[in-house]
Amino acid sequence: MASWIAPQLRRPTSGFTGWVVKRMLQSKNGFIELNAVRLCRLEKHHRVLEVGFGLGIGIKKAAEIIEAGSGKVHGIDFSPEMMRAASTRVEAEVIDGKVELVLGDAACLPYRDNTMDRIFHCNCYYFWPDVNKVCLKLHRVLKDGGIMVTCLSLDRMQDIDSRGYLQCAISWDPNIYIDALKKTGFVNVEMKDEYCDKTKQAFQAIYAYKPCINES
Repeated sequence: MASWIAPQLRRPTSGFTGWVVKRMLQSKNGFIELNAVRLCRLEKHHRVLEVGFGLGIGIKKAAEIIEAGSGKVHGIDFSPEMMRAASTRVEAEVIDGKVELVLGDAACLPYRDNTMDRIFHCNCYYFWPDVNKVCLKLHRVLKDGGIMVTCLSLDRMQDIDSRGYLQCAISWDPNIYIDALKKTGFVNVEMKDEYCDKTKQAFQAIYAYKPCINES
């Protein structure tokens, strides 16, 4: 079972195993996506990027805040199946011009420098083959003074790792990711325990900031 589930967690596809993983992602990770958006403190004029948007739960939530013509929600994911699923979820928002989804690699972001006010991602940094390279790209597209929020549940990571479901992960150790953020120019990087507004369920959020050019 683990040998079937592990590749699907990294890059979900169609078929029965992919269906099982998508159901699991929606039931177990949905609340983290929603709270990642909350912690970004979005404003209606912001341009926001989600890396690894999965089923589009966070994209949908962010689009409720962003105003078409003023801001925009961008998303990138390298799974064609997730692209299909998320595109269906936010079809109306794409038509309205509030959302733009891209099938692509986080190590090769198709966005101009200093364009995003906020970036968020959930449960995906440990699948990046070169975490330093991706962090450098994220730093490039984030605006000066912008914020990136990374959310995950360490308890859940320990559980699924013990089941052998993270065979395709590089390392989910948050300290490796935090070190990469600092090396690539992010400042005031810290991990905090957070709690879901509705259920009070605990999870972790890693905050990283891009300094303004006039800051020392």
